[in-house]
Amino acid sequence: MLMPRKPLFLDRDGVLNRDITPYVSTLDEFDVFPWTVEALTMLDRAGFDLYVISNQQGVALGITPAEELEKMNARMQSLLAPHGFQIRKFYYCTAKMDEEHEWRKPSPGMVFAARDEFGLDLEGAFFIGDKDTDMECSHSAGTRALLVYSGVSYPGESISWGCPPEKEFPTLLEAARWIVSKESGRR
Repeated sequence: MLMPRKPLFLDRDGVLNRDITPYVSTLDEFDVFPWTVEALTMLDRAGFDLYVISNQQGVALGITPAEELEKMNARMQSLLAPHGFQIRKFYYCTAKMDEEHEWRKPSPGMVFAARDEFGLDLEGAFFIGDKDTDMECSHSAGTRALLVYSGVSYPGESISWGCPPEKEFPTLLEAARWIVSKESGRR
């Protein structure tokens, strides 16, 4: 019997690509980590549909042109296409931090938008991020929060967070390996 595919949510900057200050604002600055394609391919092969959930206030601040986000999406998809899959959808909140937009992490609005648009079952779904707002978003959405240190957080920092991760990893690749090993034991 064919197992249904599961949703997996990913922050972008610091998880899929290098995060820079103040923002990754142009395609030239969009530097995908060397392990990203391997990790995402592993997750796809293990039966996950991938959704990017990312705050991008640089757009509202006039630092990141909206068309550059689309170019970055296209670059990511072009890296994955030879492996036979794509990110299912990119969700961005471009509102400023002080606007309290329902999509802006730590609010779970983007995860809920994906759930509603694609009819997703969030039970047991993973959310991989690199900061406390990702962990809080994951907890609020009822997903399993995983932290990676390839972005802005460092080992031990999460101990003081109100919403700690279930598990922590150096990079997305180690997180993907762990997820795949857990999932293979359930089938």
